[in-house]
Amino acid sequence: MKNISFLFLLLPILLFSQANFEYKKDFENILKESKDKNSDLNYEKLLVRFTKNDTTLTDRQVLSLLIGFTDNIYYKPYKDLEFTKSLYQLNDDKKFDEAIKEGNQFIAHHPFDLKTLFELSYAYHKKGNQPAADSYLEKAKMIFKAMIYSGDGKSIDSPMFALNPADGQDLIRKAFGAKIGKMGSGRDKNGYFIDMLEMKNGEESETLYFIIPHATKKMFE
Repeated sequence: MKNISFLFLLLPILLFSQANFEYKKDFENILKESKDKNSDLNYEKLLVRFTKNDTTLTDRQVLSLLIGFTDNIYYKPYKDLEFTKSLYQLNDDKKFDEAIKEGNQFIAHHPFDLKTLFELSYAYHKKGNQPAADSYLEKAKMIFKAMIYSGDGKSIDSPMFALNPADGQDLIRKAFGAKIGKMGSGRDKNGYFIDMLEMKNGEESETLYFIIPHATKKMFE
């Protein structure tokens, strides 16, 4: 993302966590709670707070927002990657006003799309509106923290939750300031689809695991 020093590299706060989420046991339960108006994980109530950059949202609440979005009519994780490529190109061409207009139209229905959040932040930064730029980075930070909260990502049995196959790559590059090495995929013991990404930091490297069966179900829609 164009030579901006993001606030995510201040990460002791984003150190790997222990697993707080087990897909087989928790995904459907959290999805159900996200639809319950009386639950503290209710999607609509939490979305209002997320949109306003409410930093008192817990990692579990943000994770429930991500899970709730998987049942949204606008959730098309593979198709959406094409839009984010075009948004990146607008910024690369220095068409910042157009990037802001199109990015905000898209984010209204895709509030957790990391690439769009970063491109909007960059466009606002280049236009001299740093408060707006920072607000989009704060949302991305909350998503990264929720991903890390979900699992340590260090084994196929404790993967991090991701909304789409690009989110793990963004986490490695922008949260940990590392590079992507080998990329692969597989299935865990329950048959759930897992993305496997090599995180390279100088001569050191390790594989991180991201669980995305909710995304692969949408691949051909």
